[in-house]
Amino acid sequence: MKHIAFTLFAALLLTATLPSAAQDATHRYGIKSGIIKLISSTAGVDTPETQYFDDYGAKESIVYTTDIPGVVKYDNWVITIGNTMYGVSVTEDKRNYGKPSENPVPDLTFNNPSPEVAAKYNIKEVGEEKFLGRNCKIFTYETTQRRTTITHKVWIYKGVILKQQSKIRNRDVLIYATDFQENVAIPAYAFQIKD
Repeated sequence: MKHIAFTLFAALLLTATLPSAAQDATHRYGIKSGIIKLISSTAGVDTPETQYFDDYGAKESIVYTTDIPGVVKYDNWVITIGNTMYGVSVTEDKRNYGKPSENPVPDLTFNNPSPEVAAKYNIKEVGEEKFLGRNCKIFTYETTQRRTTITHKVWIYKGVILKQQSKIRNRDVLIYATDFQENVAIPAYAFQIKD
């Protein structure tokens, strides 16, 4: 169940600010690159994650580690390049990947959304607040998963989500940044799909 929640929120986190077709996809964020250390908290279990992005958000990935002592340890990656997403697992430096999939919310953006996108996701700006030392705009928006509407609340800094609160299947899910390095060099392995 935790894996399902992670997969859903990794996808939403990676895609929550994807540009509409009319926007310049190479400038989805107001920051060229970044590394964000995150905590994903679901049902009382905290999972550390790391998000990478480059080229103003044209390339993005998020990783978390599954560690079952004495059994297996591997990294799970969700990598988004353009509008295509890849699920990749890395065990002992060997990469396994599934079929690429289309982004579930390719037009969702908080960076000047079109009226159509704002209506489609019921995007509303609800305030401003400082988070992680940065002035963030706070938005709410809605997505639908299997005929269930999910309301999300996000703290946005220059198009980047630094905090997100949601409720999925009666579980509260909180994802928040603990560290954000802006305009830094991103390691090539962050977007590597195949060995």
